[in-house]
Amino acid sequence: MKALVYYGPKQITLEQYDMPELKQGEALIRIEAVGICGSELEGYLGHSSVRTPPLVMGHEFCGGIERIAPDVTGVQTGDKGIVNPLISCGACDRCAAGRPNICRNRQIIGIHRPGAFAEYAAVPAANIYRVPNELDSDLASLAEPLAVCIHAVKLGLRPFEDAVIYGAGPIGLLTLQAARQMGAGRILVVDRQQERLAFARQLGAETALPEQAEEAFDSLLSARGVDTIIDCVGVQATREQAIQLVNPGGSIVIVGLGQDQSTLSMNHVVRREISLIGSYTYTNADFEQAVYLLTNGCISKESWSTTCSLDEAPDAFAALTDGTAKFSKIIINPNGGRPTHG
Repeated sequence: MKALVYYGPKQITLEQYDMPELKQGEALIRIEAVGICGSELEGYLGHSSVRTPPLVMGHEFCGGIERIAPDVTGVQTGDKGIVNPLISCGACDRCAAGRPNICRNRQIIGIHRPGAFAEYAAVPAANIYRVPNELDSDLASLAEPLAVCIHAVKLGLRPFEDAVIYGAGPIGLLTLQAARQMGAGRILVVDRQQERLAFARQLGAETALPEQAEEAFDSLLSARGVDTIIDCVGVQATREQAIQLVNPGGSIVIVGLGQDQSTLSMNHVVRREISLIGSYTYTNADFEQAVYLLTNGCISKESWSTTCSLDEAPDAFAALTDGTAKFSKIIINPNGGRPTHG
């Protein structure tokens, strides 16, 4: 089969790769669609400490079940499924507390084992969510990032409250849509790229450049301010501006991993009782809710996403990292919609 293999900073090549061998409890997925995640772009640039080359990345995916191990129940060959790439142990104290996203022994497909930037991938059958065969595969591949956004929104937002979102990339745009589905009021999206802000406006948000954020904040939210800010960028500037803008007693949910170290006004945080909440991946319930929203047509990928073939994927990585990509999200179709073998 063909696979996209990461070898180091800006070194990603398409090559022939061994077909995955099924282990107990696994299923072989013929990949129909797999999204390029921002964290994988960080890996491509050599900024990810958890992605060790050589590695087949890819964790946002769906496809058809080609084969199952003899002991597998609940799914069968021919089913279409979305894969939850987060593999938790189910035995540690965090799992027992219903928080598998921070499992002490967690693994993630595409990081700790080969992922979906390939024609086929072997996955735990228990991590497959069956969906209708007619569901658009490109849309279905958004389940994993959408679950990330649902988890973040739940951590900070109460129904009918206004919100500010930093970042109009894929996570920011999906957070916007998740917040809408969960009853948010007015939403202000802040980003440096006008093209991305246009996508946010199409999805119903008010928008601003960072230097306009304070003025837009005052104009839109007036004296009431905002109790919840979700930072989908995660750099010094967004973290500090969020601290300065959020209401006393408010919450800043930090999703973005753009920068590891930040110098922040922590005395301001203390004196105003501002909560800084880290948000990492999702629970099983979050993932199920993401699948539900996608299956029921509640989420749009129109205008802000596009597709490419596996052959075109190296160029897609380069375009996304050098800023020349016209779309926020690029989804790879490894099999081009046609069955392949080998």
